[in-house]
Amino acid sequence: MVAAPPVRGAVSDRQRMSDTSVDPFAILITSPRSAYAANMLDRSRACAPPPRLQRRARSGLCHRPHGSRSAMLDDTTLCSVSTLPVTGNCSRLHGRFYLERVLAHATARWENRLPGRRASTWAASSRHSEEREREMELTRRSFLGIAGMAGVAAAGAGLAGCAPASTGTSAQDASNDGDGAKGGVTRQAVATYTCDVCICGAGNSGLSAAVEAAQQGLGVVVLEKHGGTGGGGIGTEGVFAVNSKMQQDAGIAIEPAEVIATEMSYSHNRANGLKWLDLIEASGENISWLQDCGVNFTGVVDDYHGGLFETFHWFGENRAHDDFSPAMTATAQELGVQFLLNCPATDLVLGEDGAVAGVYAQKLNGDYVQVNAKAVVLATGGFANNDEYLQEGGFSDTTNVKRFLYGYDGDGVRMAIEAGGASNIPRMSGLMQLTVSGAPGGEYGTYGRGDGLVVAGHNACSLWINEDGERFCAESAGVENWMSDMIPSLMHQKLFSIYDAKIFKDAYDGMIAPRLDWAATQEELKQRIEENPHDDFFSADTLEELAQKASSALDLDYDTVIASITTYNEMCDAKRDAYFGKPAEYLQKLENPPFYFCYMPQSCMVTFGGIRTNRKMEVVDKNGQPVPGLYSAGVDSADLWPNIYTINVPGGTNANNINSGRFASKSAAEYIGSSKAGSVSSEGDTSESVPDVSWSMPEGALKDGVYTDTQFGMFSDITVTVTVEGGKIAEISQENELETTYVGQAAMENTLIPAVIEQQTPAVDTVSGATRTSDAFRTAVQTCCEQAVS
Repeated sequence: MVAAPPVRGAVSDRQRMSDTSVDPFAILITSPRSAYAANMLDRSRACAPPPRLQRRARSGLCHRPHGSRSAMLDDTTLCSVSTLPVTGNCSRLHGRFYLERVLAHATARWENRLPGRRASTWAASSRHSEEREREMELTRRSFLGIAGMAGVAAAGAGLAGCAPASTGTSAQDASNDGDGAKGGVTRQAVATYTCDVCICGAGNSGLSAAVEAAQQGLGVVVLEKHGGTGGGGIGTEGVFAVNSKMQQDAGIAIEPAEVIATEMSYSHNRANGLKWLDLIEASGENISWLQDCGVNFTGVVDDYHGGLFETFHWFGENRAHDDFSPAMTATAQELGVQFLLNCPATDLVLGEDGAVAGVYAQKLNGDYVQVNAKAVVLATGGFANNDEYLQEGGFSDTTNVKRFLYGYDGDGVRMAIEAGGASNIPRMSGLMQLTVSGAPGGEYGTYGRGDGLVVAGHNACSLWINEDGERFCAESAGVENWMSDMIPSLMHQKLFSIYDAKIFKDAYDGMIAPRLDWAATQEELKQRIEENPHDDFFSADTLEELAQKASSALDLDYDTVIASITTYNEMCDAKRDAYFGKPAEYLQKLENPPFYFCYMPQSCMVTFGGIRTNRKMEVVDKNGQPVPGLYSAGVDSADLWPNIYTINVPGGTNANNINSGRFASKSAAEYIGSSKAGSVSSEGDTSESVPDVSWSMPEGALKDGVYTDTQFGMFSDITVTVTVEGGKIAEISQENELETTYVGQAAMENTLIPAVIEQQTPAVDTVSGATRTSDAFRTAVQTCCEQAVS
């Protein structure tokens, strides 16, 4: 039997949830309820119910907490599941009420500020200009002409006989030639795989689609960009469901209509209600299906620290990389699914009739492979790393977007659009927030971590101004829903935040698990301000001096900036925000030096939406007609949370990943029908796609000393220090800012460092699920050893 592909995050001697060390990835991988959990804890200590519970009580939505849940809500658990800063108390006035006020004038404001660029706000998401539609519309007619010229007519039922060095025409090639074109660039493939369905992406939705497709009797090939399965969902902690057996055993009864009504109301009925209905009706059975596939659950079902409904089913180890990904990967392979890792899909191949006929993928060495398939499922994890799509989705400032994932470039969205599918990008939402660019952990060109003052922008007591130096909203916009704090910034090109010493300290104190103590944080912050390489972070002992420094460096109008500060302080003295109605509890006067002025860029952890699909998860064109043989699952086509993620329903994103993956494969099986082969065949160079890197000890004796080298890992630079004593590697240490504690750091500390010291060579085995981290670490060790013999 072929060995199972590595699962991203499956490392030895894993760190458990009780580990009190900082988890820099938690800001992404946990539900956004984690931040709210700290608010709940603080409010409970003060004997004041949080606003959401107040609303639940008023609306009759309160559910009796169960004994099994109480154990999850201790300080240790809260510290381990989130690094989001939480300061002050929650306000019942903000969140959706503020959004309702700002939406009315959002479109006009944006159009005036951004001449020459099509507005894509909530109110204007359906207003495509004729020019943009002509640009984006890719008719199937053009594909027919190109496909016929390139000889792709052979794709389909008779693909098994394709030559190993096969060629074909991609949807991208056809689209580039335009309507009626007579040519197209062809790909030279070194290998050909033939199957029933090809799934692009091996995250939670892709794995669900793969297992379901195999259970439907289809031959399945999975293409994955990274070196292991699990995708961006490796850190998810559980799944949403209604009417599962676990809920029934716990006596939890939830009315599905309440869930749907809540979500539809929050989105002003822009969410896809039918897909919500489909998800809820299938969700209970989905839990049983996952258990049958070997996925472990604790048996605890709760509201994930303050959600509106007790729908969160906790994984056994509280992380998908421990329970979901390994189990689903093993089940898929047992069913005959073939995984091609480090081999991302690049282009769709269309048949003569316009139907999808396969996929091109590219190995790390640049070689192309062609997967001939009767159906394709796109599950590529969204477009958080694609600035162009983020701009189309509403981001106004993509000069320094903070990222929390690597490699999610919108490949699936692009391929769907090139094949004639309709775009839902203007209706996107996602896990998004503001960050403090100049604070430790927020340097340019890096992926922001969640354990530093980089996330202090959530402090509702600060003062926000735009590129014109004007205050423009209540800074408490994200108190109830931290997804909301970035929304007001979308109306402007830049957002700057002003703090005094007390507010900055409050931001630190409100963080659940700061990386450094306060003294060390101050030193790091002082150094950053002194260096100030990007002129985006300033400090001064007077507000006038602060405004002067910032205005000069950032080309702001000094008089406007100082007037905004003065007016705001006057409102704080009066305990009344006469402009935007920020509650008095957040009106904290800027009066305690030193004062800080910092640029706050937008960030994106993961996106929701991009590809328009119907209830069968078929990709549809702008007229609602399916693109034959093309499906989408997961966040690529998630339209349950248009324009803002509600964080009301615990585990909803993961539930949609699983359900949409299953739906897509069921629909594909129905589409393929009796023509299915039920197996996978291949010809040509089918060798694995692996990094073209080798590690070895340099020739010569090692000189005693301490040597250091830095390499880029999965998410950030990894600095490795090797100590040589007596001509041997005696000690190795590593420092990094963003490698995950439970994956990358655990791989280095628990496996790679001991192995290198024991074997006295960097040529040790890769840790499954931590390929990029392993490669960077071994390269750094080898470089240190080369320094020691030079």
